[in-house]
Amino acid sequence: MKILVLFIFCLMFPTGVLADTKPTENSAAKPTTMAKAETAKEPVVEPGVPAKNSAKTAPVKIEKKKPQGLVIGKNLKVGMSLEEAIKLLGTPRSIKVKRGTESILDSISIEYASQGIVIHFLNGKSKIEALEVRPQFVGRFAEGVKMGAKVAAMIDKYGVPQSINASLARYPDKGLYFSLKENVLIAAHVFDKNSKLLSHQLYKDRR
Repeated sequence: MKILVLFIFCLMFPTGVLADTKPTENSAAKPTTMAKAETAKEPVVEPGVPAKNSAKTAPVKIEKKKPQGLVIGKNLKVGMSLEEAIKLLGTPRSIKVKRGTESILDSISIEYASQGIVIHFLNGKSKIEALEVRPQFVGRFAEGVKMGAKVAAMIDKYGVPQSINASLARYPDKGLYFSLKENVLIAAHVFDKNSKLLSHQLYKDRR
């Protein structure tokens, strides 16, 4: 009975070639190897060590200013404070007191022999009334004139003086008086225009 049933079952099964269906092998996806982006590494610069492959820059030259020395009318001038003048000129060699026509007109003179400068101021005042420039003065005036210059150089810088003779050139409007010898500047006095020094009055009255 069993054999019969098996035979009938075989007759009922369609004849034909059954295609072998093999399971498709799913190949495991291989991981894609990503190229690592190389990041440019900045060179570590140690203090005091120049960086490699860096653009070379030319060293900057620093020009040192030369000391200008004493310049009458600039760093040394009438009207400036006594404190500023002493700070500029240093310790004086001598100090003298001159009597005026009145006690309030007494003046004090501070001499700087090595620098060829004498500063004058009124007693009890703290501002310079006058500057006396001597032959050994090695500085210059703001206009460029120096001791030892010719009268022609003086006129070129200051113009024709109000009066001039063999020993004195007067610029009273500037409070400036040059002492002359053989047509050469050998000394000078510079006064504050409103100076009450007796010597100022004497220079103003000279012809």
